[in-house]
Amino acid sequence: MFVGNGKILVILTGGTICSVENASGERYSHAEEIRYKIVDTFKNSDSRYSQIEFECEMPLNILSENMTVDSWNRLLSQFVNLENCGEYDGIIILHGTDTLAYTSSLLSIMLTHLTVPVVMVSSQLPLGDPAANGNDNFRAAAELIMNGIKPNVYAVYKNSDGKMYLHEGAHLEQCKNYSNDFFSRDAQVLGDGDKGFESEGIPFQSENSLLYDVCPLKNEVLAIVPYVGINYNFYNIGNVKAVVHNTYHSDTVCVERNGGKGEVSENSLLWFSEKCKKNNIDLFLAPCNGEAYAYESTGDALRNGALSVSGMTFEMSYVKTLVGVSRGLKGAELSEFVNTPLNGEIL
Repeated sequence: MFVGNGKILVILTGGTICSVENASGERYSHAEEIRYKIVDTFKNSDSRYSQIEFECEMPLNILSENMTVDSWNRLLSQFVNLENCGEYDGIIILHGTDTLAYTSSLLSIMLTHLTVPVVMVSSQLPLGDPAANGNDNFRAAAELIMNGIKPNVYAVYKNSDGKMYLHEGAHLEQCKNYSNDFFSRDAQVLGDGDKGFESEGIPFQSENSLLYDVCPLKNEVLAIVPYVGINYNFYNIGNVKAVVHNTYHSDTVCVERNGGKGEVSENSLLWFSEKCKKNNIDLFLAPCNGEAYAYESTGDALRNGALSVSGMTFEMSYVKTLVGVSRGLKGAELSEFVNTPLNGEIL
């Protein structure tokens, strides 16, 4: 049986879970107020752990759609300056839903040295709304920690089906438009028995931490999502070190050759690939598995210098490239870093 210190560190960053509504129904981040309400709600619950101690820190107070690389650096500094995480049984991070998958991916890479679990907690509505799931998510996170879940980065979230799901942070995908549900490829449904929410979890796969030799991150990576009519001449890549280019569901991209006449147009990734090569910029296709050469279009792009990334979410592909560029990696070294499993990734 897990025996801890009875203490959890709560890090507030803002987002809907830290928001309140004014009389007009407008939401704004107010983490100073929420830091007390969410803890008090848990302490007044019937959880067997309602008497544990919480310590709160607030490095950010922003809506998560306003998250930037500079904001990430401030959040990472919180962990750099954390003198002894061993005094806590775990860490809960309150975070907005819009960029939750990106931050979860980042922390899954950067915090592999921690000896305690980190659980990301969000809410689809401000906590003052009776329909909000934030308090339930917070309770699940606290009980998972106190029941001894293995050190790793996780997200817990109650979907619209009423079930509480546990996600590995490295595998979490962005919530889709017009949906309040989160998914990951190996999500676990949690049951809330007499002992509260329980799971062994998945321990960190690496003991090497990039936190101290990468921070601060450098905002030098461009992410592109394909769409019909894309014109690559619209993109300014003057200060870019690498590009992470999403693919269609079949791992394909546009390599249009001007109606079959041979010349590539500005709508073609082949045109953009040449532009990247001239500027010494690494171009990654993500996701793009090893069998993508079977497609005439994707094979054409790969043979012309694009690099493939497989086995991970687009969010993780972008974050790993960002971390690699911040380490000063380029070319083959950057590609190897991006495609090497760091924590819980399946390649």
